[in-house]
Order: sequence, then C-alpha cells, then structure tokens
Amino acid sequence: MLNKKLVSCFDYAIIACLCLLIFCLPFAKAGVETFVWIGFFLWLTKRTLGYRAESFLGIFPETELNKALGVFIAVNLTATIFTVNSALSLRGFFGKEIKFMAIYFMLVETINDKRRLKIILMTIIASAILIIADALVQYYRGIDFLRGYPSGRLTASFISANGFAAWLLIIIFLFLGMLANSGIIGSKMKVTVSFLTVMLLICLIATYARGAWFGFLAGVFIVFCYIIRNASFKMKTFYLFIIVSLLGGIIFLPQPLKTKFAAVGKIDFKIGLTLSDRITSTVKMNEGSVLFRIKLWQEALGIIRDFPLTGSGLNTYSVVAPHYKIIEGGGVYPHNSFLQMAAETGVMGVMAFFGFLLKFFQVGISQFKQKNNYLIPGLLLGISAFLIHAFFDTHLYSLQLAVFFWFMVGLTMAVTRLDIKEALQKGI
Repeated sequence: MLNKKLVSCFDYAIIACLCLLIFCLPFAKAGVETFVWIGFFLWLTKRTLGYRAESFLGIFPETELNKALGVFIAVNLTATIFTVNSALSLRGFFGKEIKFMAIYFMLVETINDKRRLKIILMTIIASAILIIADALVQYYRGIDFLRGYPSGRLTASFISANGFAAWLLIIIFLFLGMLANSGIIGSKMKVTVSFLTVMLLICLIATYARGAWFGFLAGVFIVFCYIIRNASFKMKTFYLFIIVSLLGGIIFLPQPLKTKFAAVGKIDFKIGLTLSDRITSTVKMNEGSVLFRIKLWQEALGIIRDFPLTGSGLNTYSVVAPHYKIIEGGGVYPHNSFLQMAAETGVMGVMAFFGFLLKFFQVGISQFKQKNNYLIPGLLLGISAFLIHAFFDTHLYSLQLAVFFWFMVGLTMAVTRLDIKEALQKGI
C-alpha cells in the first residue's frame, strides 16, 4: 500500500493535469489529449505501486454510477465487436470511451476535499476569463487571438458557434450555481463571477445557436419553477426582477448585435409590432437549416433501420453514412448526437446511455435535496441544457465537447461524494 503522502503527491499531479485539461479545452485539442493521457498514466501508476480504491479489485473508486457506466461500456464493447469496421471501432473504444471513463474516475477520486474542488473551479473561472477576452476581440476586431477564427456568428476559439454555445451553457449554469452557493467562493469572487456570467450570456446570444437558446430557456424555466415552489415572497420578487431585467436587456444590446440577432433569429426589434407579430417572428426559424437537418436525420434513421440492435459499430458513422446520403452535403454527420449514437451502437446503446443519465440525475437531485448545495443543480442544469442542444448537433462526438461533458459529469459526482463525506464526518 502507498503511504498517504505519496498518494497525495500522485493526486496533486493528476489534479494539475485535470486543471490544464479544462483550462486549455476551449482552444487546444492537442493539450486536451496530452493532459488526459498523462493524468491517466499517473492514475494507473498509482495503482501499480499499491494504491487500492473501494470497488472492483481495488481499481475504481466507488460511485453510485459504476453499474450504469459498466452497462454503458459493455454495450459499446458489443458495438465494437459487431462492427462494419473493426479498426475504427477499436480506435473509438480505446481512444474515446476509455478516455472518457478515465476522466470521470480521475475526478471522483482526486477531488475529495473542498480545497481541491476550489482549485478546479478557479481554473474554470480563469479559462472563462480568457475565452471572454478572445470572444470580445473576435467581435470587435474580426478575428480571435487564440485560433485566428474570423468573426460572424461568435465562435471565440471554437471551430463553430454551436460548439462555443455548448461550452457556454454548462459554464453559465455552473457559475450560477457557484453564486447561489454560500460557501464555495468569497464575496469578492462572487462579484467577478457575476460579471463573467453576464458576459457569457451576451456571448451566448451572439452565437445565434437556436438549439442552445432553447436549452438555456429550458434551464431557466426549471429554475423559475423551483423558485415559485420553494422561495419566499421576497426572493420570488427578486428573481422575477432579475429574469425580466435579463429579457428586457435585449433592448439595450449594441445595434450591430441587434441586427445580426434579428437576421438569424427572425426577431424584429421595431417598437410598432403587435404581441402576436412579435411571437410569430420570434419562433420562426431558418427553413433551409431545419429542412437540411431533417434530411440528415433521415439518413441516420436509414442506418438505424438496417442496424437496429447493436448499430453499425462504434466510430463508424462517417464511413457508413455516405451509403445513405440523400442530400447534397449529407452523408457525414447527422447533427443529432442521439441519432448518431443509435446509428453506431443501436437501440441498446441509446438505452444504456439514457439509463446512465437517469441514474446520474437521480443521484444529483437526491443529494441536492439532502444538502441544498446549489453547485449540484448548477451542474445538472448546465448538463441538461448541453444535452438539449446536443439534439441539434453532434456535441457528444466532438473531442472538446465530449471530454467537457464527461469532465462535468465527473465533477458533479465528485461534489456529491464531498457532501456525503461531510455528512458522515458530522455524524448526520
């Protein structure tokens, strides 16, 4: 067995890798890969030298998601065995799925006290500051300084506006959870995080990602329902004022942003419109974009029809889809993470993933009810909004965003374990 001092040294080295990973995730794919695998090597080395965890031969830390994750990995392995391309599926299984599980278990094992949690959160805040600066430079100068991407729909250092919006969704709700939590950050830092949250919301608007807007509004609706049900009259009034102020703030957006926002979202900001006209113009979407996605979804459904149970094989969509191409520009990705999952891993894969999500949200909600740690619903809402947006894009199959998703799942479970540990120490 390793002594506690050596275990602590390994843990801080792993935490350093996790911090570097989450900091550079928005702008350096190579950095993400490098720090994941260095951290995983350290994690394995710690076990080789004698460290033992709580479950499965002392390899994995005990979490309430272990069984659900086991089923998910088993189904992905099955899809890897019954595949149309063994080389691609093996690469996907060992290069992606195992990597995601490594991130999850590294986080739940090493983030085991509040000091370590704060290190991770401060790193995320630092990364957000850098990306906001990058987005501002892109908006005003026409090109971002981290990756050299041109302006248009705001992307910052991400390759697409939709990708940037997916990252923003989780960060915004995480920051809101930090602000609502009384003990995780100090009052001065809360002022900083409040300002950053406003800037992130403006960035979200400027991405013009309708799927992300829908995910964000769904999250806000859940928060609003919770406030109506549980908050005092004074707090209800305060939060209602905040929501109305945020919605009304659209009126004071810079004119160029208003123009672009109106053009993409079909929103007319003219004063003379009736309420009916405003509602109609707001919900009207770009027909070409919607029809294109529907055609791509039809391609995915064709693959699912021919490979219903275990799918065409993990990581094989790009080689199978061209045979189902029905539209110019199609035959590549379906712009729907769940349809792609069903195409690659079949009905079994989708059921395993949703079973995992169900267990994940059950654990998070249960722990929040016991401890009222608002960091947990902040993470849960961010992940929910991310998944809603993923229905309209392939975020779960993007290197940066898939790693980001599993990182936040691991961070959520680390927070729940901290709450359980704290309760046991207090004898609750």
